[in-house]
This record gives sequence, C-alpha cells and structure tokens, in this order.
Amino acid sequence: MSDAPIRFYFSLRSPYVWLATEEIVRAGIAVAPIPVVGFAAGTVFSDPVANPPRLAYVIEDVARIAARHDLALMPPVDTQDWAAVHNAVEFAKQQGRGMAFTQIAARLRWTQSLDLADPEVIAGAAEAAGIDPDGAVAAMGDTSIRARMIEAYTPRIEADQVFGVPFFAFDADGRTHRYWGQDRIAMMLEDARAMGVV
Repeated sequence: MSDAPIRFYFSLRSPYVWLATEEIVRAGIAVAPIPVVGFAAGTVFSDPVANPPRLAYVIEDVARIAARHDLALMPPVDTQDWAAVHNAVEFAKQQGRGMAFTQIAARLRWTQSLDLADPEVIAGAAEAAGIDPDGAVAAMGDTSIRARMIEAYTPRIEADQVFGVPFFAFDADGRTHRYWGQDRIAMMLEDARAMGVV
C-alpha cells in the first residue's frame, strides 16, 4: 500500500470516481488508491444500473459536473470484469504509477466509452501511465493479485467503514476522518491541510 496519508477507495465502474481522479490529480495531492474488493460487513450495495431513474440521474449529474470542469462525457454501455482491471491497477501501484493508471483508465472508460476488460485498452492505459503493458495485461488474469488485494484491503475497508465510492479516509487527531463522494474532495483537502496531514 502507498505511504500517502489519504486513502482513496474506488471502483472504475463509477463515473464519480473518474471525476474524483481528475480533481485529485489537478490538486496535486498524493493519495493511496485502493480498489474496493468488497464493502464493509453489513453494507447493502445499491446498484444504480438496476434502478433506471437513478441511472438516468447519475448520467445527467455527471454530465453537468464534467461540463463545469471542461471534461467530455461519453458513457460506456459495456459490462466490466472489475476484478481484472483492478488487478491491473494493483500492478501499476507496484510500479509506483497507481494513481496515474487509475486516472487514465477512468478517462478511457468515461470519455471514450472504452471497455476496461479489453486487454488492448489496458495495454494502452499502461503504456500511457509509463508501466509495462504486457505486465499490466498479465495482471488482469492473475488470481493471486486479487487474493493479495482481498487479504490486504478487506481489513482496511472494514476499519474505514467504506460503503460507496469514491471514498476518502485519513487518520489525524486520534481518529479516522471519512469523506464520501467527489463533491467532498475540497472539504476533505481543507481538513487534511488544517490537520497537517498534507
């Protein structure tokens, strides 16, 4: 896991994660990107794809936010193997390029409607992030990477009580400070700076 004091929980499935990566990178803040391998025990995940009115709202909302940041939205229509792409993120993290790869992959999904389960797309993202494309593609199918992520990240997800993405957490003043949603990033950074975390 990265030494960055702010933990950034994400799934590349979420358009709000894409927006969050853009904002974090623009702010120049180092975060430890952690793919969500499962939510805290007892958490009920509400799938927006299974709720047509909510999905329509999410696309409308993300388009509004993207336009305000001069970002183009092209929603994907694909089904993803999230474990595979998150394995590639973990490979990128091991190369010190986790956040760069995450941002690039999110852009490919949400601005070009590309399928992150496609090895060619992952190879291109890896090359753009400055890591070995063949290694990133090989990581997609490496079940041992997924097993290590589950072992390493599940206790952290449980401790931080992650229930959605994007989700940020940092430790200061003897407790964990948690923030859910890309619209909380400015507040989270303000608090982290005030507490001397960043």
